[in-house]
Amino acid sequence: MGRRTGASLVRALLFASLFAGFAAHLAAGEKDCYDERDRIVSICIKSIKKEGFYTPPSQACKNEVKKVDMPCICRVLTASDERTVSPVKLVHLAHDCKIKLTVGSKCG
Repeated sequence: MGRRTGASLVRALLFASLFAGFAAHLAAGEKDCYDERDRIVSICIKSIKKEGFYTPPSQACKNEVKKVDMPCICRVLTASDERTVSPVKLVHLAHDCKIKLTVGSKCG
């Protein structure tokens, strides 16, 4: 086996292992909760809107919060979302609905 063939083989194996690791991460991990985020924003906007004071959630909002994965929603909150939604109020909403968010977890 020539030097060039060996280097090509090493690159191919490295690429294959990186791809396999990435695929395993997707299969095992990141849940897609963008639809849930959109529902919470729609139903609970009065409580989590950026401007103004925090407003306690409506019963419909509480019911929806209890159905969704709030830690996931916090993870997928984008800079664009933060133009209208307050991450601090989102955490407050979760607390009011007795949903625990891990200290230090990303919300926004």
